[in-house]
Amino acid sequence: MNGTKQKLDLNKVKDLIIDNIDLLLEDLDLEYEQISDNIFMKCPIHGGDNDKGLSISLTQKNWRCWTRGCQEDFGTDIFGFIRAVREDSTFSDTLRYVCGLYNIGNEYKSTSIKPKVKRSEFDEIVNIFNNKKDKTKSDYVRDVETLNNSFYFEKRGFLPDTLEHFRVQDCIDKSSKMWNRAIIPVTFENEEVAYIARATKSFIQPKYLFSTGFKKSEYLYNYDNAIEVAKEKHALFLVEGQGDVWRMYEAGAKNCVGLFGKDISETQKSLLIKSGVTDLIILTDYDQAGREGRMKLQRELNRMFNLTYPLMPKKDIGDTSVKKVQKHILSQAEGLY
Repeated sequence: MNGTKQKLDLNKVKDLIIDNIDLLLEDLDLEYEQISDNIFMKCPIHGGDNDKGLSISLTQKNWRCWTRGCQEDFGTDIFGFIRAVREDSTFSDTLRYVCGLYNIGNEYKSTSIKPKVKRSEFDEIVNIFNNKKDKTKSDYVRDVETLNNSFYFEKRGFLPDTLEHFRVQDCIDKSSKMWNRAIIPVTFENEEVAYIARATKSFIQPKYLFSTGFKKSEYLYNYDNAIEVAKEKHALFLVEGQGDVWRMYEAGAKNCVGLFGKDISETQKSLLIKSGVTDLIILTDYDQAGREGRMKLQRELNRMFNLTYPLMPKKDIGDTSVKKVQKHILSQAEGLY
C-alpha cells in the first residue's frame, strides 16, 4: 500500500469477489455452471434440487433464488449470498470471512489480487455497518393526548393492571386523527420510540395507524420488558400482536415478544440472536397467514434456536382465556417462563 491512507470500499470488495467468483464458490464447496455472465446452481440456502434454481449475475452483481425467493431475506448483493450460504449471524462475520479468503487486511501475507488494507480500516468499516444496523433514538415526540386506561381493551377482556403495565390508553383529544383509537406505546432501550393506534369503533378504517416514521421491522414489541426473564430462562415466546403479548403476560409468561405480524425481519432476527436465548416458543395465529409465518420462521431460525410449536386451543392467543393459555400452552413449556 502506498503512503496515502485508503479506506476499505465495500463496492471495491464486491468487485473483487465477482472478478474472482470461482475462489468463493469453491471455498463454499458449491457445484455450479457458468453460462456467459451468469452462474447457475441448486439453491444451497433452502436445499433446492433445481440445477438452475439460483443464479448469480456477474454483470448486475446480484443473485436470486428463483424457487423460494431466498434473496428477499438476506439482500441481493454478493454479501447477502455469502451470509445466507454460510449462515453467518452478522454482516461482520461475513466481511471477516471475505477479507480472510481474499487476503484483504492481512499485513503479513502477500497477495496478487488487491492491495492490502490495514486491520484498523477493516474494523472501521465493520463498525460503520453495525452503526447503521443499530437502531438509534429518533426525534419522536408523542403527539396525542391520552387517558388512563383503555376502556376499549378492558372491554376486550384485558385486565386494567395489564394495560397500565404496558401503558395502553385511549385517545381523548377529539381534534386528533387518533380520536376513537387506543394508543399502544412501543419502547426501545426503555424510551418510547413510536406508538400504534388501534381503532375502537368497527366502522373506523384502517384498523391500525402508526406514528410518523415508525418502522415496525426494526423492533420487537415488549423486548425491553421481556429480556431479563428471557436471559434467565434462556427462552422467548414469539407471538404476532400486542394483545398476544398481554395475554401471555397475564398467564405468567413475562418473556414474550411480538413481531408486529407474521413475518420476521433481519433486524428482528438480530435482536433475537443478541438476546442470547436458546429456545423460541412460536405462537403465531392458527390461520393461513400464521401457518405461512411458521414455515418462514422455521426456515429462518431453526439453525440458531431450539424451536417449539405448542398446540393452541384457539386461533389467536389474545382471544384465549388466561386459564386456557396456562392449561394448553404453558403446560407445554415448563421451565421456559
